[in-house]
Amino acid sequence: MWSLISVSALLGAGAGWCARRTASQFVGEHVVQRGWCEAVCATGVAATAWIAAGELDVWRLVLAIAFWWWCVTLGAIDLCVRRLPNVLTVPGFAVIVGVGVATGGALAAIVGGVLLATVYLVVHFGVPGSFGAGDVKLALGVGAAAGLAGGGAWLCAAVLAPALTAGAGCVFLAARRCPPTLPHGPAMCASVLVALFAAHIT
Repeated sequence: MWSLISVSALLGAGAGWCARRTASQFVGEHVVQRGWCEAVCATGVAATAWIAAGELDVWRLVLAIAFWWWCVTLGAIDLCVRRLPNVLTVPGFAVIVGVGVATGGALAAIVGGVLLATVYLVVHFGVPGSFGAGDVKLALGVGAAAGLAGGGAWLCAAVLAPALTAGAGCVFLAARRCPPTLPHGPAMCASVLVALFAAHIT
């Protein structure tokens, strides 16, 4: 058990290093500080191995590592430059749907992704400045991943992301500082990870 968690943490740290290097291609060298991508991925993949230890095989571990890499990369880029590259968001959705095809959950992935992206698109046009176009595209992948875990996970991811961003804005206001334009991508990535953990635990 502990050997599996240790190996998963090491692999996660490697994924975090790759996430930092990938993010650097979009934000420039030395913009993303060393260590935090590695720490987040190592902790996340190790936690995944711990929670799913009874049914974790090589296939599931590879998927977990790839998903943490994807989420941390996008979160880091959005935090640094307030944008979400199409080259990462849209292909991410395609890969998640591909996983759904392989596991018999293609319909759930497609419906989850399209439904969440539609919600974001409506808000994007209805309330300009609330969500960016990149958030809409990221919603495809986030919704698809949550959809694979079930309706409860999808609802959790959909509700938690705006709550996290709003909470961050409240922190700035409580500190009597004018809140900057907050990136929403990190909250979206964090919310789907929380939803997936919650779905597996329950």
